[in-house]
Amino acid sequence: MNNIGKYRYFIHLVIWMALVGLYIFPLLRVNWNSPFGFRYMVVRYFVYGFINFNLFYLLVFYVLPLHGTKKYLRAAGVTLGVLVAFCGIKYGVASVWPDEVLQGTIAMIGFKKTYMSFWTYFRISLGTGIAVTFAAYAYYIFLLWRTGDKTSRRLELAAAAAHRQYTRMQFSSQLLLRKLKALEAVLADEYRRDGEGAEAVLQLSELLRYMLYDKAVRLDKAPLEKELHYFNIYLKLHNRLCPGQPVSLQMNGPASGRYVTPLQLQSAAEQLLAHQSSEAPVVLRLDIGTDTLALSSAPAVGWGHRLTAWLRRYQHMDHFKMPVYAAPA
Repeated sequence: MNNIGKYRYFIHLVIWMALVGLYIFPLLRVNWNSPFGFRYMVVRYFVYGFINFNLFYLLVFYVLPLHGTKKYLRAAGVTLGVLVAFCGIKYGVASVWPDEVLQGTIAMIGFKKTYMSFWTYFRISLGTGIAVTFAAYAYYIFLLWRTGDKTSRRLELAAAAAHRQYTRMQFSSQLLLRKLKALEAVLADEYRRDGEGAEAVLQLSELLRYMLYDKAVRLDKAPLEKELHYFNIYLKLHNRLCPGQPVSLQMNGPASGRYVTPLQLQSAAEQLLAHQSSEAPVVLRLDIGTDTLALSSAPAVGWGHRLTAWLRRYQHMDHFKMPVYAAPA
């Protein structure tokens, strides 16, 4: 149990009594020098305020939750029983201080004091108890709304996490299929199978292990240095499987102390390379800024290819921007 749950009763009690104190402070200050007046204020407001608080707390956290279990008749019966019981408790306390509680009107000196009967006081006490019950029910509804709001937020976060996991698995499966298709040509060549083929299989398995099982990927925040390490493995694998489209990486800016959303670089690179010629070298440029990463591509040679790349960049087809964080969220 957290500290808020552990001290829930005392937190509510302090707030309740503080509100009572603020309400009667002007009257308490006026009656400070009057023994009877001071005792009257303390008994009427502090003692009975404490009793009403316990009624309020009992209803909110123990009786009214029976509605949540759809035990409506039982909840109504228990509520009525609690109200009657507290009326009896209040009358018992009133018997200790009859002059302050049960005396109908303050008797003048020399006149006989008159006190309320049990049933008269019971009706007054029951009315107060009903008012406390309405306040408790309103607070209970508020707590239900707040709890439901937190639950919906948790569900939204869980749905977003599931969507990200699905996206990662989808990207991983697509990458696996593309690379396996390219790997077939390498493995079919007996001269490349033992050297390049075995190395490509190891690189692909390392990438997939990172995509599917790494803790940083599951938490959706990875150190940029770690992400760049696997991005370089991805580029080496691409160059090994697609020798006609060799890729080089130019990086500007510091990577230490930064965090990014995992796998965005690989996903962006896949889209960038798809827009480039499969028979020409490609340069990927990674600019690390304060708040963003910018990944762009350009052919290594050829003015015609460069013009095409410039037009695609103008149309936002050949560059991607991703957020970068100074610390993990």
